[in-house]
Amino acid sequence: MLSVVVIGYGKMLASLIDGIRFKGHKVVGVLRYDRVRFSKSALFFKDIFNPSKDLSFIKSIGLKDINALSVNSKEFVNQVKKLGADLVLVGSWGEKIKPELFGFLKYGVINCHPSLLPKHRGANPYFWAIKNGDEKTGVTFHSVDNGLDTGDILFQGSIDIEPYMNAYSLKLKICKVAEVMIGNLLDDMEKNNIIPIKQNEAEATFEKQISPDDMIVDLTKTKFEINNHIRALAPNFNPLYRYNNKVYEIIKADFVEESEFTGEFQAGDLIKEDNEISYFKCKDAVIKITNY
Repeated sequence: MLSVVVIGYGKMLASLIDGIRFKGHKVVGVLRYDRVRFSKSALFFKDIFNPSKDLSFIKSIGLKDINALSVNSKEFVNQVKKLGADLVLVGSWGEKIKPELFGFLKYGVINCHPSLLPKHRGANPYFWAIKNGDEKTGVTFHSVDNGLDTGDILFQGSIDIEPYMNAYSLKLKICKVAEVMIGNLLDDMEKNNIIPIKQNEAEATFEKQISPDDMIVDLTKTKFEINNHIRALAPNFNPLYRYNNKVYEIIKADFVEESEFTGEFQAGDLIKEDNEISYFKCKDAVIKITNY
């Protein structure tokens, strides 16, 4: 049985904790990202009057809620030592972790990244995988080094990106896969069955945070590209489009055949407006957009 300190937030944090416990390993403490996001005083009142789902989950299963201001702080490192952890497991985090602080751990620091590394390193891999039209994505457990998502791969699994998936449904599926994988990974680590694999830098891609420009859907693209972009944004961000130097929100989008309309149109042209519905020519179809 391995002893694990888990750091993270949201669905991935809960999935990893469930997977560890299901396979008989022990979560000896949790550092939730609330500790980094809020000041001590603000978090004190928040935990009383508006506790996060992370705190409620941790309390519901009786886990230790580690009190530290940063994953790189002396207070956190000392608590990890005191808890006798074999490793620190990362399930979504916003700080760059300094692995040299955790050299005393038997298995170091391991990150769960929701992509098939070295593809889609960095932020928001759910968004970028769908937007780019990837047919597959997955989960990669890798050692944490001084780079960003660059450490040796310890365990990796892939899933298909189904045409109906948006960023949220893809995240749920990936978290469920990670929940199963983490238990198997810890079992294999305990049996010394893991062979670390160097990442292929020639295949690496790095993704940035989603910017306001990334929310603008280019209506001159193909039906496939536009649909991917809208799915990638949903439901966390509202897709937008720009026309005549104004930005409009896409409430709903469907595609219709160009043969339903008469006239010659270029990609990006407004074909017709009907109350709250606009029809635009895209590269290989017509998109019907509900604006309000």
